[in-house]
Amino acid sequence: MHHPFSFAHDRPNRSRRATLSAMQYPRIVAKVGTSLLTANSDRLDLEAMSRIVGQVVRLRAAGHQVAVVSSGAQAAGKHRLSRFLGDFTPSRQAFASVGQSHLMQSWDELFDWHDVVVAQVLLTRRDLSDRLGYLNARNTLRDLLEAGTVPIVNENDAVALDQVLATRIGENDTLSAHVANLVDADLLVLLTDVEGLYDSDPRRNPGAKLLARIDRVDTTIEAMADGAHGPGRGGMITKLTAARIATQAGVEVIIANGQIPDTLIAAAEGRAPGTHFPAASDRIESRKRWILGSISPGGYIVIDAGAVAALRERGRSLLPAGVAEARGEFARGESVEVRAPDGTRVAAGVTNYASAELQQIRGLRSDRIAETLGYAYGDEVVHRDNLVLL
Repeated sequence: MHHPFSFAHDRPNRSRRATLSAMQYPRIVAKVGTSLLTANSDRLDLEAMSRIVGQVVRLRAAGHQVAVVSSGAQAAGKHRLSRFLGDFTPSRQAFASVGQSHLMQSWDELFDWHDVVVAQVLLTRRDLSDRLGYLNARNTLRDLLEAGTVPIVNENDAVALDQVLATRIGENDTLSAHVANLVDADLLVLLTDVEGLYDSDPRRNPGAKLLARIDRVDTTIEAMADGAHGPGRGGMITKLTAARIATQAGVEVIIANGQIPDTLIAAAEGRAPGTHFPAASDRIESRKRWILGSISPGGYIVIDAGAVAALRERGRSLLPAGVAEARGEFARGESVEVRAPDGTRVAAGVTNYASAELQQIRGLRSDRIAETLGYAYGDEVVHRDNLVLL
């Protein structure tokens, strides 16, 4: 007699285990979208979730560590509250608060049938934007993986307030890239309800072609991405953002259709279903990984052509003389993008000066910082030790 949350075809067997011997990714992060967890309905679909669980269990049996970044809390909460609401519409945070416990209960019972322990990890951008918070989250996730558990990670929507957008990670595609960086993953698999990135929208163009490999996410590739669709909040553009963040930190990324049987297994075997984004660089040290994983969404620094050459060709620090403009708002100590005059991303780094301060000292020699501001935090806007070229 089967457990009420189990499905016989998801049980690992000897023949399937044998196919896993060639897998090349020891540590994997799998992001599962709302459309998969609900099977495009208005509630969690336990059979669909069980298929994901079966694949994770088989990967673990082959010696791999797997963390799951799970959407679905808001959908679960909305379904559970729908019959009580009447004309009242709660906030997204309220739906997530109700749905998160139901989502975790479902994951816990499905994995428990395979004698696998899960651990709930809720994160906000604030947790990752300071060095101590980043290290705490990193150590916790790595300990959970080493202990043999499957961390189930989600954004802490209950405290991610809409009116404080800077504290939000954004959505779970981006969150999965941060998690991949945190745990030094070898592979990030973004499981969705489409095959990958096409050169045009396949829903409107039957002749659209699937892009099997993308070596660099640039403006041309981003222009191919369509907006959000389905019950989740992420679209292809957010998956490209996640791919860019993860590949820059040395993690390979695959966007694939999770509705196809054993997609996660195929990705782990290196058969790369969907769209494959190879890692843009070798593994980078922890400090630089933190910089890339905590870039502020609030603003960025624009530098002149001379500063671009100094950073790229001579490995210099960024000085105020090379800053053309500070756009948006960011605080001292935040990780921010550094862009060329044409908008091309040049680097990311921890800024010694807030955006308002940069607007006052941009274009000046470093010896005029104290004269202009009345104080100085150093000669550099971003020191080369806190800078990562993109």
